[in-house]
Amino acid sequence: MAAFARRAELALLLGSVAVFLLGAEAAVRVLKADQPVPTGYAPVNTNRRFMRPRNARGYRDLDRTLPKPPGVRRVVSLGDSFAWGASVEFEDAYPQRLERGLRRRRHEAWQVVNLARPGMNSVDEAAQLESEGMAYEPDVVLLGYVLNDSEDANAAEARRAEEWAEPKQKPRGMFDHSALFRLLTARLWATAENRRRVTGYKSMYRDDAPGWIAARQALHRMGALCRQKGVPFVVVIFPLFGNPLDDRYPFPEIHGKVAQAAGEAGAKVVDLLPVYRGLRWDLLVVNGVDDEHPNEIAHRIAAGVILHALDDVVPWTGGRPAADEAEPEPASPAVPGPSR
Repeated sequence: MAAFARRAELALLLGSVAVFLLGAEAAVRVLKADQPVPTGYAPVNTNRRFMRPRNARGYRDLDRTLPKPPGVRRVVSLGDSFAWGASVEFEDAYPQRLERGLRRRRHEAWQVVNLARPGMNSVDEAAQLESEGMAYEPDVVLLGYVLNDSEDANAAEARRAEEWAEPKQKPRGMFDHSALFRLLTARLWATAENRRRVTGYKSMYRDDAPGWIAARQALHRMGALCRQKGVPFVVVIFPLFGNPLDDRYPFPEIHGKVAQAAGEAGAKVVDLLPVYRGLRWDLLVVNGVDDEHPNEIAHRIAAGVILHALDDVVPWTGGRPAADEAEPEPASPAVPGPSR
């Protein structure tokens, strides 16, 4: 009798678990909780034209003449895919927005010569400024710094090789047909991946990290060259947008380190983290985890801040406008609600 009771209790327990799992499976399917939620703001499909236009030198910019035309003032913009404007229209990237803003506010002929290329780091940018950038006779040098700019070249090559070695599509297992299983495994993977990512970035900025040592040296090289030429040097630090931009943002200490190194190199530092602080990251990226590049809203905010920051380093030839005539600070987008 006791054995029968135990078997009945076990059967009841297993049945309850099965009913719960079936109910959870049904709920996940109905709510489509296993499917990625669209994030970001991309008003147009840029997949086929994000690499255009390219000028004769291979940059995503208009053709610029050497030497600088009379009466023209120039910003030389250095950076990686953020400054390139990956996945946004050419006109929406912050260098082009900055050019239009300078012309409008100062009533002068301005050009922002965009020498950015995806994948560049600080060492590349320092060499580029020395070999090419100064030939454009800039009135100011602008560096868009992203936190992966200190990645060691050997580490970057190893990471790319590892990514290429990974199978693009893993074979589906028996449980992959379950929406509940896909949801749980995706959440677990995302948690582990985020921890790995945070740990990786923080390790890149140890004082003895080779990439960070090289990045500091590159910043000092750029600063020294700008001082030698009498050109202001401005470093703009971007946050990594695939993270909450509130108190949970994991890299404020890295921003501080970069700001200190750039300041010691003689640069005017513009840290954009406080500007984006409190905004929803998922409305500032192109497409969530699939493309965490800043979208056109994030570029617009960055351009407005940089435009006003240049007032401190680039003299006004005709005098600054009165306060009531000056262009107002850019409004932040309406992005209610907490970050994820």
